Amino acid sequence: LTLSLILGGLLLCTDYVLIRVFAWLVGKPTTGLGRGLIHVAVAYARRLAGKPASEKGWERESEGELAIRISRRPTSGSEDEEEPEESAESQAAHKQREQEVALRTARKPFASVLRIRKPKKPDDDEVLERLEADGDEVADYELPSTDLLLPTESFSFEEHEKEVRRKAKIIESTFGEFGFNIRVVEIQTGPVIAQFEVELEAGLRLSKITGLADDLAIALRVPSVRIVAPIPGKNTVGIEVPNSQRHVVRLREVMEEANGKIQKMRIPIFLGKDVSGNPMVVDLASLPHLLIAGRTGTGKSVCLNSIIASILMTRRPDEVRMLLVDPKMVELSPYKNLPQLMHPVVTDMRKAEAILAWAVEKMEDRYQLLARAGVRHISSYNQLGREELMRRMQPEDEEERKHIPTHIPYIVIVADELADLMMMAAKEVEGHIIRLAQKSRAVGIHLVLATQKPTVDIITGLIKSNLPARICFQVASRTDSRVVLDEMGADKLLGNGDMLFLWPGTSTLIRGQGTYLCDDEISRLISAVATSEPQYVKELVQLKTDKTEGEGSPLAHRDDLYEAAVDIVVREGRGSVSLLQRALGVGYGRAARLIDYMAEDGIVGPYNGSQAREILIGLEEWEKMNGQTPADATPAAKPPRRRNKILLGPPHEQEDEPPAPPEDEFGEVDADYEEEDEEEEYEDDEYEDEEDEDYEEEEFADDEDDEDDEIQEDADDLKKPDWAAESA
Repeated sequence: LTLSLILGGLLLCTDYVLIRVFAWLVGKPTTGLGRGLIHVAVAYARRLAGKPASEKGWERESEGELAIRISRRPTSGSEDEEEPEESAESQAAHKQREQEVALRTARKPFASVLRIRKPKKPDDDEVLERLEADGDEVADYELPSTDLLLPTESFSFEEHEKEVRRKAKIIESTFGEFGFNIRVVEIQTGPVIAQFEVELEAGLRLSKITGLADDLAIALRVPSVRIVAPIPGKNTVGIEVPNSQRHVVRLREVMEEANGKIQKMRIPIFLGKDVSGNPMVVDLASLPHLLIAGRTGTGKSVCLNSIIASILMTRRPDEVRMLLVDPKMVELSPYKNLPQLMHPVVTDMRKAEAILAWAVEKMEDRYQLLARAGVRHISSYNQLGREELMRRMQPEDEEERKHIPTHIPYIVIVADELADLMMMAAKEVEGHIIRLAQKSRAVGIHLVLATQKPTVDIITGLIKSNLPARICFQVASRTDSRVVLDEMGADKLLGNGDMLFLWPGTSTLIRGQGTYLCDDEISRLISAVATSEPQYVKELVQLKTDKTEGEGSPLAHRDDLYEAAVDIVVREGRGSVSLLQRALGVGYGRAARLIDYMAEDGIVGPYNGSQAREILIGLEEWEKMNGQTPADATPAAKPPRRRNKILLGPPHEQEDEPPAPPEDEFGEVDADYEEEDEEEEYEDDEYEDEEDEDYEEEEFADDEDDEDDEIQEDADDLKKPDWAAESA
C-alpha cells in the first residue's frame, strides 16, 4: 500500500510538471502574438478615425518627426493646409465652413505630424458686435474700437521652427550625456517660451530630471530653464525654454483671439498668452480678487494698465465703476477723467484707508438690499426689474421707493502699491481687505492689489488666504516666490511681462506672457472715453480723513506717546524736557522732539533758555482738542514710568529747574551762558538722573539693612527659650 501511494504521487507530480511546461512553451508566443495584433488593430483604427480620406492637405511624414504647434502662424505662411476662399454671397455658409474646419482640426492626431496652429482672425466689426451685445445700450457712451490699439507685429515663423527643432536635439543629447534615455514627443511654442514635452524611460525618477535644469540652461545658452514635472493631465514632463526671439503680445491681438470666450463673463480681463500661445482671459467676478506681485521693472504696472484697459474696452460706466489708488501719483493719474471713476485718483494713503472702510460699509448695505429682494447675487438683483423689486421689497412710502436702486454696478478697487497702505495703518487696512475679500463677491465689489515688496509683513497670511488668485512676475528671491505663490519658480522668470498665474482653488501654476500697452495706446484709449465732468460719488468725495477708525485723535500721528506727553505738560503747567524724560521713561532726543511738536501745535511757548516753557492752553482747551468735553472728560491714562513718580505736591515743590542765569555787576545776563543753555540743560538732566539713581541705591541699601536687622532679630528670638521670648 505504501509503495502504491508513493508511485501514484510521483505520477501526479510528473503530469503536473509536464502540463506546466507545455503551457509555458505554447502560451508565451501566443500571448505576445495576440497583443501585437491588438496593438496593430488599435493603431490602424485610430489612424482611420483621425485621418479621413477626404483630407488631402495632411501628408504623412517620417516616423521620427516631431509634432510642433506654433501659435499665431498666418494662413498665407502655411504649406500644409489651405482653407477655401471665403464666399461673399453667404455669411451662413462661411460660418458653417469655419465650424467644419475647427472640428476637423480637433480630430487631427498629435503624433508624427508637423502641425501649425492657425487662429482665425475675425474682423474688428465682429469683435465690437460681440462686445457690445453683453449689456444694454447707453445713449451717451459707446465702447471704444479696437482700432485704437496697435495691431500684431510680424514674426518669422520659419526661422522659429528651425530653432525649436535644434533645441529639441540639444535637450535629448544633454540628457543622454547624463545617462538618461528621453525623447521629445511634442513642442508647443508661445510668444516668449517654448515648451518641450519629454517622454521618460521606464524607471526614471522625476527628481533626477528636475535637478538638471541648470545644466540644460547652460547647454541651450539661455538664462534659465523651468521644468514642469509632470504636465497636468499628461504622462510627460514639460521643459520650458526661452525663445531666441521674443514676440510682443498686444492687447488687441488677445481680444481678437478670445472674443468668443467673453460672452458669459461679467468683468473680462485679458492677461496675455500662455506657453502654448492660447489667450489668457479670466473673469474678475469669478476670481473674485487678484493679487499682483513683482519687483520694479518686471511688468506689474503694465499689467494694471491692461486690466483697466480691458474694463474700458468691454464694459460701460453703468456696469462697472472703479476706484484707483496710486501712491506714486504718476502711474494711474492719466485715468483721472474716466467716466467709470467714483472718486478722483487717490494719492493720499489716509484717504485710501477711508475709502476701504467705505467699501466695507457699502458691502453691508448691498447685502441688506439683496436680502430684502430675496436674491443671492448682484447679477440676479439686476435682472429683476423695477416692478419685481418693488413687489418684493414693499417700500413704505414714495421717499423709500426713490432710494431703492434698480441696477447695481460692479465696483473694482485697484491699488498700485499695497506696501504704502500697510505702512500707514497696517491693522486697519488688513482688516478692511480681509472683510472685503471674504464677503464682497456676491455684492460685486472686487479688489486688485499690487505690490513690489512681497514680504510676510505686507502680504500677511490672512490676506494671502483670502486672495487665492495671484499673479507673480519676477521676484528677487525664492522666499518672495514662496510668499506669493507658495512655490518656488518666480525668481527664475525672465522679466518684462513673464509671469506665473495661480488659478484659485488649485495649486497649478500657468506661465504666460502679459499683454503690453504703450503710452500712445493708453492716451488714445483715454481720449476716446474720457469726459470733462466725471460722475463722482458725492459721499466718497466728502469723506473725512481727520479722524478715522484707526486713529484716536488727529494728533496721534505725531508720536505714540504724544497725547500722554501733552496731557502731562498741561496738567503740570510747565513744558520741560526732563519732566517728560522722568514721566515717560524716554531719552533726551525723543522728549525734545515731543516738546518741539507741542511748540508747532501751539501748546507750549518758544524756547526759554534753561527755564521751563510756558503753557499756552488750559486743561479745558486741551480736552476739546483731544476730542473730549470738559463735562465728560475722563482722567488720562497713567503714562508708562521707568523709575520715579511725579510728586503731586505744591508747585514750588515740583520745580526741578536749574537756578536763574548769573548776572554781572551791571545786571545783564552773561552772553556765554545763553549760548551754552542747551548743553547745560542736558548736563543737568544727566545729573538729575544720576542723583535719582544714587537715591534709589541708598534707599535700596537701607531697605536691605532693615531686612537684615529683622532677620537677625528673628534668629535671636529662636535661640532664646520660650519663657525668655514671652518675657521679651
